[in-house]
Amino acid sequence: CGGTFGVNVNGINGGSGGGVAATDASVGTAGTGTAGQGSAGGINATPSPYPSGGGGGKGAVGAAGSGSQSGAGGAGTASSISGSSVTYAGGGGGGGTGQGAAAGAGGTGGGGAGSANHSNAGTNGTDNLGGGGGGGFNASGGSATNGGDGGDGVVIIRYLTTDFPDRPGGFYYMSS
Repeated sequence: CGGTFGVNVNGINGGSGGGVAATDASVGTAGTGTAGQGSAGGINATPSPYPSGGGGGKGAVGAAGSGSQSGAGGAGTASSISGSSVTYAGGGGGGGTGQGAAAGAGGTGGGGAGSANHSNAGTNGTDNLGGGGGGGFNASGGSATNGGDGGDGVVIIRYLTTDFPDRPGGFYYMSS
């Protein structure tokens, strides 16, 4: 395996940070999360089989790649604003590698799993939970699959039923 596998090795900063892609060069820098929105991604590992890091979730950092396992996505955060407890904004799992690293699981709260082989992209995050997409499969020679798409979020507005008698129940849902 000569050189770095992927074009963009370091994690990308965002609401939640991206995990570090598989590389045979060195351990990269995980993406940072935005305060109050999400957590940092996980780092990759060397040597072979070069597991990737998982993406950060709202409630926890993405797991680092270790041994022959790419990192899982960080857990999301539970909220009961809808009337029942629902976990939102889980991170996406790190993608597997052609050298034998297994794909990481998605974080609780709708995070997608990483791609396990060169035929499939990472799993999409779950819509209406805002989960991150799973990482793509990274093979040697610059060959890789795409990561999954992040899931759509949801806006929930809570109000007093006495203020809006035409909307009983006290909740209004709006998908983004």
